[in-house]
Amino acid sequence: MPNKLPDLIKKLIGEPAEFILEQRIFHTVCVVTMFALFLNVIFNFLLDMPYLAVFMMVSIVLVWVAYYLSRFSRHFGVSIVMYNILSNCLLIFNYFNNSGSQGPTVLIFLLACFINISVVPKKQYWFWISLNILIVLTLTGIEYFDEDAIPITYPDRESRYIDLMYSYLVVAVITSIVTTYIRRSYYFERLQVEHKAEELEQSNVTKNKLYAILAHDLRAPLSSIQNYLEILSQFKLEEDERMSIKKELLNATQNTQKMLSNLLTWTKSQMEGVNVNLATIQLTDVLQTTLQIQKNEAQRKGITLINNLEDIAPVVADPDMLQLIVRNLINNAIKFSNSGDTIEINSAYDEQECCISIIDTGIGIPPDQQTEMFSLKARSTYGTRNEKGVGLGLLLCKEFTELQGGKIWFSSEPGKGTTFCLGLKIHTGDSFVKNELEAATLS
Repeated sequence: MPNKLPDLIKKLIGEPAEFILEQRIFHTVCVVTMFALFLNVIFNFLLDMPYLAVFMMVSIVLVWVAYYLSRFSRHFGVSIVMYNILSNCLLIFNYFNNSGSQGPTVLIFLLACFINISVVPKKQYWFWISLNILIVLTLTGIEYFDEDAIPITYPDRESRYIDLMYSYLVVAVITSIVTTYIRRSYYFERLQVEHKAEELEQSNVTKNKLYAILAHDLRAPLSSIQNYLEILSQFKLEEDERMSIKKELLNATQNTQKMLSNLLTWTKSQMEGVNVNLATIQLTDVLQTTLQIQKNEAQRKGITLINNLEDIAPVVADPDMLQLIVRNLINNAIKFSNSGDTIEINSAYDEQECCISIIDTGIGIPPDQQTEMFSLKARSTYGTRNEKGVGLGLLLCKEFTELQGGKIWFSSEPGKGTTFCLGLKIHTGDSFVKNELEAATLS
């Protein structure tokens, strides 16, 4: 029941995506007005004023027509004009037949003025408000100069005060409902604006980061490549010198390619969104080629890469994303390790998660940089052989890990090395997996 009531209200006044605020306020006023008029029908019968009860019934029908034109036929402009003409005519009639200024009509005219302020289009705003004021001044002027023009219709003094109190209550309720709705809508739309402003600010941060990368991190290695090529083409070099420059050129090209790959992948994830294709996989099958390539990269730097991955249970992951994450983490380990260091790739399983750890014995991460490693604020630093990074690798790893429902964390001690851990969910849909996990635990 609690969920059905908000749904009913939305159906009556319209969804924010379909109707502007003024239209939704108008629908709210119409619904509340019809309910109040229905109560007035009963109330006037009880006060022995049947002609007013009939008048209220006619008013309900007319308000319903105006509501229908706006809510269902989408003719808001026509509906507003019709509503204002009818409401003014009905209130003039009510003024002459319900004791004039001695009755509640002036109070209801004030409510009508408030409704006009809340819902009428900007072009019609001053016209309807001015007309409302003019009608009230004219009616009170007629009553002042001709007391007999507007008779007192209450059967007794008690009925008049009951009608005044009841009318005041209705006006107060309608005013409160409209005001509350306006305030809530205002706060809701303000929050939306603030949220969009935050997104825009984040977008600007992203844009500035991209510009910084393009202006510095990509220009520098490309300039180095250009210099190497100029040396090779303009100078006669010994074979060993040529081979040395070619190796440096190859390393610079490879680093630039890695940099560009990360940059383009991350940019695509920010601008277009990333599709995650989760599948049930075996770690060794998916990562075998990636680890072999990284092993060759490590050997070129004199680093030993040890692969201890085991397939105790299938893992739920996106194969392409997982390869990118592991490739980036191992690249970082190689980048910040010295010749003679080791890098271990391990896996550990429990009943719900597989933890892949990349452990190196490199230079570690300074404490002042550890808090920002997974953010755009992370500074791109040089490796042990002046390898230049793009500063986006770990950010990509974090975003892609979370998209797969996993988590990533690290621990590091300067001078002793760093351990990155990648936690992924395992597939536990069959008894084979449970038996293998139990066997692994016992062993």
